[in-house]
Amino acid sequence: MMKLGIISGHDAAAFDYVKGKGLEFIETCCNNDREAGLFVSHTADVKANMARSGIAMASVGRWAAKPNKGGTFDEGQMESQYALFDAAAEVGAPVFVCGCNYDPGVSLYKNYSFAVEYFGRLLDRAKGKSIRVAVYNCSWENFVCSPREWEVVLGELPQLGIKYDCSHSIGAGRDYLTELSDWGERILHFHVKGTVITRGRYVDDPPAGMDGFNWGEIFAILYARGYDAGLSIEPHSATWQGNSELGKKGIDFTIKYIRQYIL
Repeated sequence: MMKLGIISGHDAAAFDYVKGKGLEFIETCCNNDREAGLFVSHTADVKANMARSGIAMASVGRWAAKPNKGGTFDEGQMESQYALFDAAAEVGAPVFVCGCNYDPGVSLYKNYSFAVEYFGRLLDRAKGKSIRVAVYNCSWENFVCSPREWEVVLGELPQLGIKYDCSHSIGAGRDYLTELSDWGERILHFHVKGTVITRGRYVDDPPAGMDGFNWGEIFAILYARGYDAGLSIEPHSATWQGNSELGKKGIDFTIKYIRQYIL
């Protein structure tokens, strides 16, 4: 069964907030080494708060990392990545999300070769553990973000999954419904975020249900492809973000709207 959660912090207040909203999990997103280090150093606290609140940690991710340095491994980045991956596994997160940066100083072939080896290392680290690896479909320091690259990298690595967000597809001018249909069986984690684009230009990322996506068709495809994991609300827009009254109402709107699709 699909479960509804939200991207949030990982302190006691975050767990209490999520429980108070009637949600089922937290997703943690680390955007730099400092944030990754904080999660690693608070692993025991995260586990304690999970046990106390009954709220799961459904995904831990590292965005904007740069492990690819001239087609070879940046060992400092890899040490940080491994530490975060191990912490995610320790708290019982079923999915670790990350990307792979493109280095323009080397050939396309070397970038692809690096990506296969990089994700392969993480998949090897996942063996024997109850955690899987997914590449996010955002282009922020990640070139493995669309079907063209998935054909190569995921084609070589059948255990590698996708963290999917429709907003990144439509923002890049692609067909999100076709991508969901074609790749739905490889999706391990899903972001819930609305997007409005008019005349080809981005306007805003409002709450889901107040945007241009056909959420009925999105969920029809997810069900058809057997998806039964996390639906993670991402309050992304500056208009709707934070602790403003509008932001709070936007989260409540999303929760109510998305729940109608969870059968």
